Amino acid sequence: MDFSNPNFSPPSTGRDVIFFEGLLPFLMKTSLLFKLSLTAALTVAFLALLINYIRTRRIPDEFVYVDGYVAPGFEPIMDVFRENFAKNWERDGAAFAVYHKGKLVVDIWGGYADLASERLWSRDTMSIAFSSTKAIGAVCIALLVDRGHLDYSTKIVDFWPKFGKHGKSAITVDMVMIHTAGLAHLDETITYADALNPDRMAEIIENQVPHWTPGEKTGYHAVAYGWIVDQIVRRTDPKGRSIGRFFREEIAVPFDIDFHIGLPLELSHRVARLSKTTHWQRFDEILHNPSSVNFTHIIRDIATGGFLYKMGQNPKWMQSVFKMTMNNPDLYVLEQPAALGIGTARAMAKVFDLVLAGKILSPELVKRISIPKRCEYDIVTGVTLPRGHGLTFGTETRRNETFTLVGHAGLGGQNVRFDVENTLSFGYLSNGLKNGFGNSVRTYLPLKKVLYDIISDLRQTQQQSEQSADNNNKVD
Repeated sequence: MDFSNPNFSPPSTGRDVIFFEGLLPFLMKTSLLFKLSLTAALTVAFLALLINYIRTRRIPDEFVYVDGYVAPGFEPIMDVFRENFAKNWERDGAAFAVYHKGKLVVDIWGGYADLASERLWSRDTMSIAFSSTKAIGAVCIALLVDRGHLDYSTKIVDFWPKFGKHGKSAITVDMVMIHTAGLAHLDETITYADALNPDRMAEIIENQVPHWTPGEKTGYHAVAYGWIVDQIVRRTDPKGRSIGRFFREEIAVPFDIDFHIGLPLELSHRVARLSKTTHWQRFDEILHNPSSVNFTHIIRDIATGGFLYKMGQNPKWMQSVFKMTMNNPDLYVLEQPAALGIGTARAMAKVFDLVLAGKILSPELVKRISIPKRCEYDIVTGVTLPRGHGLTFGTETRRNETFTLVGHAGLGGQNVRFDVENTLSFGYLSNGLKNGFGNSVRTYLPLKKVLYDIISDLRQTQQQSEQSADNNNKVD
């Protein structure tokens, strides 16, 4: 090779230059990608650690406040209740009460009625029951049926002729109670002044066009249910009372029940302050139980302006998901049996203890409302749920025995249930709202589980005792 030739270039030099010219941006890109990948990896790792910390951290025992009473044999319920707070699943406050065979066996509470002001939840703290109020409204309708003032099969036009406009003449009381009336929401904007005026609300309902042919589909009437049920009570009660007054005079006052459909303002200081879930809390709950809420249905509904979206927009001053307006005491006075009942968990459980004891309804009516009427896909909520007479139904199985739970869940974790076979009723209230409804909320589920573990053990003990007594009688 003659390196003295100025025109000479080594054969490999051109290739090397091209190679290195191409390698340089490649290395720069690789370095950038490495940095980005490293950043992404570190971000993912940080988020994983943060999520793990959020999900596994515990509140020190000395900072967990719970109080109340549990009868002998029911102590594990207090342990589970305390654990909800220790895990920070119950971030604000809550109360749980159980009646069994006519006796109050659990009456516990804990956390904060108002976290921001550090006001502890007390024995007499009340909270908004949201849709669990529907179960109380259902008892009011059942009482009117029991007294012969109407029947579930009665057409609403029979006592409210103007209701029949726009194709609503065939709607029965039962269709409203099981959410097949086609009145999932009210289209006309409802002002606060409207809500205070029953005549104006009647006019809005009369002018409403059904969203589907009444009776053909099931679709949750989340808020509209309350306005309609109030009108049914006003028009069928011989005294013409509102549902709030009817409940107060017929049930709450005679039986000393601390629950209100229309709370006097002078009692508003006893109401727990609600808080909605943060994005982190919502995400944590989804990780714990991805099936707790049908998010696919909800997202599709909101994106397309469906029933859930529309019912959430009216009234705008009554919001609890995207913003929280429910802490306004002006709302407490409304007699809205779909969403605004206010009271204690003990009071909710007591109502159905009295129902089971035959002190509010006849045994025949109790039997009637304890049987579901319809079970099909709900076009509003996207779930399939047995319903009947204003109540919803679930089951709990222990030792090859299946028990029916009747009642109604509420937004954010509220629930009230009764079980005819076990002469059992219980109520749960929480002011730190969770994803979805009470039936799937992770603070309620372990309480229900441990309660039925105890009930099952009691049943087994009783059955063994009865078997032993039978054997002794045979020997004698």
